[in-house]
Amino acid sequence: MNKKIMLIIILTTLVLSSCGVLPIGSNSDLSGTAWTLVSLNGNDLIPGSAMTAFFESGSVSGSASCNHYFGGYKIKGDQIEIEGLGWTEMACMDPEGIMEQEQQVMSLLSRAVTYSIQGQVLQIISDTGEVLVFQQVDNLD
Repeated sequence: MNKKIMLIIILTTLVLSSCGVLPIGSNSDLSGTAWTLVSLNGNDLIPGSAMTAFFESGSVSGSASCNHYFGGYKIKGDQIEIEGLGWTEMACMDPEGIMEQEQQVMSLLSRAVTYSIQGQVLQIISDTGEVLVFQQVDNLD
């Protein structure tokens, strides 16, 4: 292929991907990003709860409000697979319903099939069409 055409293709790809026009397609697209959950299948989280996700080099970890979780992830195009998901086993009673919400989030993460990023918003969609919506944050401290 002609060097000039190759340069045009590379520059076009860089410009379009920086504008968010191209689909996400590799672990590096999520690697080094931090998120906080803002919606669980279209519903607000239980007041007083907070769920986070940090993606780094094929690993995902964070807080599910009461427990901490960890696992691996693989990306191919707009498909995501979160595998080997595990978490600590603390029991929390406050706020009410927190353990059920945490279990639902962990279940949806383990059944994730697609994802998309638009601006500062990450959506992870399960095999049943349920949606986790995250807002990007600078860090999880």
